[in-house]
Amino acid sequence: MSVDDKHRGPSSNSRARRIARGLVSALVPTERTILTWEGRFYGLAMAILLTAGVIQQINLILLVATFAAGPLVASLFSSRAMLKRLSVQRRSPGYVFSGDTLVIDYALENGRRRMAALALFIEDALVSVDRSVTGAALSPSVFFARVAARDRVRLRWQGPSPKRGKYRFRDLDLATRAPFGIVERRVTIPLPEQLVVYPKIGQLTRRWFQLQRQTSENRLGQRHDRSAQQEEYHGLRDYRAGDSSRWIHWRTSARRGELMVKEFEQQNEQDLAILIDPWLPRTKVSPLQREAVEQAISFAATICLETCRRQGRRLVLGWTGATPGVIQGQASVKLVHELLEQLAVLRYTNEGGLAELFDALPQATLRDALLIVVSTRPHNLVEEAERSTHLTASSARSLLGRAVTLNAAQGELNDLVQYAESNSRNLLEQRLSSAEAERLTSQEERRRGKYSGDGEVVVETLSGDGPPTPQNDRSDRL
Repeated sequence: MSVDDKHRGPSSNSRARRIARGLVSALVPTERTILTWEGRFYGLAMAILLTAGVIQQINLILLVATFAAGPLVASLFSSRAMLKRLSVQRRSPGYVFSGDTLVIDYALENGRRRMAALALFIEDALVSVDRSVTGAALSPSVFFARVAARDRVRLRWQGPSPKRGKYRFRDLDLATRAPFGIVERRVTIPLPEQLVVYPKIGQLTRRWFQLQRQTSENRLGQRHDRSAQQEEYHGLRDYRAGDSSRWIHWRTSARRGELMVKEFEQQNEQDLAILIDPWLPRTKVSPLQREAVEQAISFAATICLETCRRQGRRLVLGWTGATPGVIQGQASVKLVHELLEQLAVLRYTNEGGLAELFDALPQATLRDALLIVVSTRPHNLVEEAERSTHLTASSARSLLGRAVTLNAAQGELNDLVQYAESNSRNLLEQRLSSAEAERLTSQEERRRGKYSGDGEVVVETLSGDGPPTPQNDRSDRL
């Protein structure tokens, strides 16, 4: 290939790209010119003057009408030039919790050397991916008064997040009405992004932990000692109403400026399965019934978050429907986001039941796991277990002893979870980030000693002529 051919090739390619771009812009225009309400009244007044001057043959009125056309023509050209060499960026979170504040950052960069950008505003649109969800769209907008040449300005938009679900950002519109406000020039910029709105999460109460422990202890018809000597120290957590003062970790509380209590768990902790039945009737659905479903989903999301703080425990999430679904895995940060995303897009159902969900669960879950059934209608687990093809009579009896059934429609979740005013995203990050720190702290403290029942650390020291001798360290009281 010759040098001329090499130079001719890119030129022809660029020409073809320009032609293709022109055809696309003609078929799908990304720039629009709109007369504002002020511009319409201004044009009407100019037309009246022009008509009166022509009819009455008065040159002065014709001259005024001609001068009045100047700002209109200037607005058409200046507004077009105002949008040249501008770039827009949007920075949004990948997820947000329902009810929390949604924060979106918009950055506008002016690439011109001398001319400043004036009176620019951005209009955005956030719509639900699920078309059946109505009334959940948001329209963020920000206004840039002035962006100097070769400068970049960033503005933040804040507003309440929509209902749980998966959303996408539509194409973003950048517009200006400079310099006179009678003509609006608007350009559409494609910036596709997705946003997942997780269900609202809260804090599990002491009543929930008591219910979970009681079910775990009774699963084989045996009672275990509830004392701390029979439990394994897990870590620290925030103080909740009703916690004993003996569980307060004073050193950490003084360091963090808030009360922190010790958290214990049984050494042979069971796997956990959360089964959700988001049932609603086909007709005549009341707002209380919808609220009960949302409360059940938020309760399940809270349990998923609390369970995934502890590494090694297996968690199963199942939901009813025409086609029941199951997600399972080892407790981890990745798993909790998968579960919260599934709960975010979980829709109401009036089909299916627990029997079909039992058939979809793994055999190990049916055999050993602790089952938490959250529904909005009453269930007879005996009948549901008998209808299942994967459960025998003996396994059904074992399952009933390990199951906790909660009816959200009857208010059975009110005493098990509390919703605080704090930001749920910060709560998630604090819990997941502190879980690893608490695990390392507990390992270090276990290496140094072990906890006794009265809240003291028992330190083992090696003597030269005998076995390890336990000593009470009163200076490190917890």
